[in-house]
Amino acid sequence: MPAASPVRILGTGAHRPSRIVTSADLDRVHGRVPGESEARSGVSSRRWVGPAETSSVLAASAVAAALATAGLEADDLDAVIVSAVAPEQPMPTTAVLTLVALGVDGGRCDAFDVNASCVGFLTGLRIAQDGIDAGRWDRVAVVASEIASKGLDHTHTEASALFGDGAGAVVLGRSAPGQDSAVLASRSAVWPAAAQACRIEAGGTRWNPMTPPEDPGAYLFQMDGAALLRQVARHLPGFLRDVSARAGIDVADVDVVVPHQASGVGLRYLRSFARPDAVVDILAEHGNQVSASIPTALDHAVRTGRLTRGSTALLLGTGAGLTLAATVVRY
Repeated sequence: MPAASPVRILGTGAHRPSRIVTSADLDRVHGRVPGESEARSGVSSRRWVGPAETSSVLAASAVAAALATAGLEADDLDAVIVSAVAPEQPMPTTAVLTLVALGVDGGRCDAFDVNASCVGFLTGLRIAQDGIDAGRWDRVAVVASEIASKGLDHTHTEASALFGDGAGAVVLGRSAPGQDSAVLASRSAVWPAAAQACRIEAGGTRWNPMTPPEDPGAYLFQMDGAALLRQVARHLPGFLRDVSARAGIDVADVDVVVPHQASGVGLRYLRSFARPDAVVDILAEHGNQVSASIPTALDHAVRTGRLTRGSTALLLGTGAGLTLAATVVRY
């Protein structure tokens, strides 16, 4: 079993956008049978951004909240890593724009983006952990900022009703003597046979305003939730066994499970592996916030007292690809 990494979550934070959108609103606007959106998605309400809320605004707010929890200032950071499926703009990165919003002085802080679909936050977390372990950084903010609402196809009820916007962040640092916080294990794996199950085909170098797709709907999110769930059911049990072996703790014995809020069906399936009361489920009030789901649920668990110092937590994500990712921490 690999040695635990003495990296500590110093603080957590989240940002919820200003606009509340209920499933009843979606039924009314899109001509659905009353109750259809919530029945299909398991989401009763979600937040979508208002006109002034950009990806970097959301990210900076979540990082500021995490810094406040940690008792730190923005200038204490050595790096900011931003996860986003869709960046605020192609360049500069959303991370650079987040530094602008935070008012960080130039020349002292690394900043870059990662995109690993819904598991991007866990990818950023692993990069931050490796950088702290190697002595490159002392304190790192990892933030996921997602505005899914601008890429939804509202003719597709499943996708239209499922997603919410938001941002969630953590600040990581080294555990001090006497603190037993640590990253116990981290792993990710990809099964690219499921690459078509969740996709946005246009907006990159293949299809864009210069070489437009035949169908403008290619710019919008497309998903086959049933196909993705079949792949998850096939690969998740073995993946969790491997993660448990690496962490030295069985999933069923973890104090808190903080999953990506993929769907109501996905969360019910996860409860067959973990203690049902250990699973953090905020789907009904947040929706699927893409890579922001995990840090938002983590912040919720900390602020509600479900996750306390010395407890263990499994952070678990599923993403397009199919990608599975997990991190086990002693908080």
